[in-house]
Amino acid sequence: MSGGTGEQWNIWLGAAALLLVLGLPPGLVAGCRGTPHERLAGLALTGTTATAALLLAARGFGRSGYEDLGLVLAVLGPVGVLVFARVLGRTQGSRPSPGAEGSGTSGDGE
Repeated sequence: MSGGTGEQWNIWLGAAALLLVLGLPPGLVAGCRGTPHERLAGLALTGTTATAALLLAARGFGRSGYEDLGLVLAVLGPVGVLVFARVLGRTQGSRPSPGAEGSGTSGDGE
């Protein structure tokens, strides 16, 4: 399978395509549905999958620009997940949970 520019389909591009087809959909589904914690896990999975796919594509195409983008995503992806986790922890911690002491919803007559 050859493109118009003479680039050959190789094992690196095949691995990148396979990763995008089989690896991204579970992360996208998890990132769009479920609880906030499940969506955060989907974000982490999608970032990791995209990083690996970019690095494989860089190897397959022989272009260092894709490699640079993949490495930047590898550094910034987990940082973004940590920031969202911290914000998620603040929003979850600020709401009193049902049945907590002092909330008046326990119904035990106190």
